[in-house]
Amino acid sequence: MTKEEAIREIKTPRGSQDNMVHAMRLMNKAGTVSDIALLMPIASSGGTDPTVKKLAVEAICSIIKESLLSRFSELTTEMRHKLATILQTLDPKIINEISKDLMSNDNARRLSALQMLGILRRHPRVKTLLAKLLQDKDPKIKATAVILLGKMMGPNDQQMVMTLLGDEDKRVRANTVEALESLGNPRLAPALFKYRKDPSNRIRGNVLKALHNLGHTDIEEDLMEMLTSKDALYKASALWVITQVKFSKSQKVIDSAGSCLLSDNKMVHRNALQALSALDNPRAEGYVRYLGDIFAF
Repeated sequence: MTKEEAIREIKTPRGSQDNMVHAMRLMNKAGTVSDIALLMPIASSGGTDPTVKKLAVEAICSIIKESLLSRFSELTTEMRHKLATILQTLDPKIINEISKDLMSNDNARRLSALQMLGILRRHPRVKTLLAKLLQDKDPKIKATAVILLGKMMGPNDQQMVMTLLGDEDKRVRANTVEALESLGNPRLAPALFKYRKDPSNRIRGNVLKALHNLGHTDIEEDLMEMLTSKDALYKASALWVITQVKFSKSQKVIDSAGSCLLSDNKMVHRNALQALSALDNPRAEGYVRYLGDIFAF
């Protein structure tokens, strides 16, 4: 039986259970997301033969799981969540299957399985699985796990990630700062102070943003150090911080951001334009008006 024949059988059953069983098994292996609408009525109907219904459910779950694992980055956020909702409804044990993929030798598949946990985060086992992955040998897995965990941590979970502030991988450290910031606990600010001078521009930027959002708004000196650096990445990150926290209380910072509009580095110029445009400040508006499109000619 070909896939086309299977689709015809599903659309217009000829009365043979064997044919329908074959059709469902084929769809399990060859079906795509576009076939789910065809299978859903069979999987949800109370009048469907129990064997066929079970196979329809398995086919839908297989299609969704493989689509999320192999095409995660290609799917829109809306589509991911829609598929995840269907998956959780039809297969309450899906977390067990994802756990197996987390142990795969295929790093890309492991990462996709981890990202799937992020959209299934309401499941009670997800936090436990993510916590275990904080000790993974793959820095990319660890970094992704900590950022996902940050979205579901409670006030009693901070110790799970605090130790990762000293991780050797800068992606892990940067994501750990974001995770701690998401807790919104001002008492965590002191733990971040020593990372204000981190060699990584991303970590330094994340720390300044976190400190500001946790109530430690005195970051002018740190921003000025980055804005006056010869390193374009430091400048760009400082400007990103200004955009994120709308830091407008310092004329020195605004003037330094304005001078960045003259940078021949496209990223610095773009970030400066975004930073100054984000501020409700006449001085910042003046820089944008007179220097914002200086390279447009």
